[in-house]
Amino acid sequence: MPLFIYKAKKGPVDILDGTIEAENLDSALDKITKLGYVPIDISLATAKEVKLPPKPKLPSFAFLSFHSFVNPAEVGLFTRQVADLVGAGVPLLRALRIISNQGKNPHFKEMIHQIETFVQDGGTFSQALSRHPQVFSPLYVNMVRAGEISGNLDTVLNRLADFSEKDLETRSKIRSSLAYPALIFIVGVITIFVLLTFVIPRITVMFEDLSETLPLLTLILMAVSNFLSRFWWLVFGLAYLLFFYFKRFCSSPSGKLKWDTLKLKIPLVGSFIRDSEMGRLARSLGTLLDGGVVIVSALDSVWAVLDNEALKGEVKKLSADVAGGDSLTAALKKCKYFPETAVNMVMVGEESGHLEQALYKIADAYERESDRMVKTVTSLLEPVMIIVVGSVVAFIVVAMLLPIFKMNLMIR
Repeated sequence: MPLFIYKAKKGPVDILDGTIEAENLDSALDKITKLGYVPIDISLATAKEVKLPPKPKLPSFAFLSFHSFVNPAEVGLFTRQVADLVGAGVPLLRALRIISNQGKNPHFKEMIHQIETFVQDGGTFSQALSRHPQVFSPLYVNMVRAGEISGNLDTVLNRLADFSEKDLETRSKIRSSLAYPALIFIVGVITIFVLLTFVIPRITVMFEDLSETLPLLTLILMAVSNFLSRFWWLVFGLAYLLFFYFKRFCSSPSGKLKWDTLKLKIPLVGSFIRDSEMGRLARSLGTLLDGGVVIVSALDSVWAVLDNEALKGEVKKLSADVAGGDSLTAALKKCKYFPETAVNMVMVGEESGHLEQALYKIADAYERESDRMVKTVTSLLEPVMIIVVGSVVAFIVVAMLLPIFKMNLMIR
């Protein structure tokens, strides 16, 4: 049960500080009033203000963090199960115990058990979740905290489950759309590599005894083939080093920011990233506001759902501007990555008092646009990959056939 910290008046002069357990804020106020006190201030206790047990040690075999073994689909299923059980009147502790016993992933089961123990020893559900930031994002934790305060935890969890399922569906569409072009590219590269390193050197042996000068295409192909057949390990080594240093560059904060900023400037790619990130941002922010989280707190946590560092920086500026007194519309107008259409829809939502509904409409619009762009790009990628691979193979075939045709002409 959540723990609330309160300040209340006892009599005309005395002011007391204390803590009280209650299901929600209204219940806490009722309990304080029944004690004969006049509430002055009350708030949900944070993890630092509650004496909680130390985090359990991981088993000896778990030398990797939990998040290495927990995928987003499992988190979405966990959210839906907790929402259904709590909505059916099952106490939170019992719900966590049931889900832990039914789980198939041992690492996730251990995490749920830790959350259950934490709550049982006096912590809140949101505090327990915040101890696993790699699995439960700030958005997720803030939504749960708002549900605890309002007493609508099951409703908030259902919204979170809907959001998780929608996000997983979008990512799955993108991966499945890119799978076939990627397969064509990989098979094509392997085929060309085998031809150049193993097949061509054995065929070109017959051209060594020709007294005639070989065609230019054949000479180029033979040079490339000889180099790859002798130094293929060097090519693989250089490719690995480039990949390693690129990943290392992108793993640093400054490098990732530069790379993400560059991606936004690439034609088609930049538009697709902006549309998909805008849809995810709008749906996340709408979900938080719909769950009762105030706008400043929502903006402070919503950046965690974004993948692009440049866009994350813009959202953090939004939070600072809104905290400074600007409206969300005024703050959005200062950002260079947010389209005017989205800003106008936010303006209408603020003026009508239904900002969360406007954000849902923005999310629907940009998710449709990103889906359309994925279909367009993937429909172009397939023929482009086929043309590129086919052109290289055609070059190899022609370069091999030209000397043979020349030999036939000499014989005639």
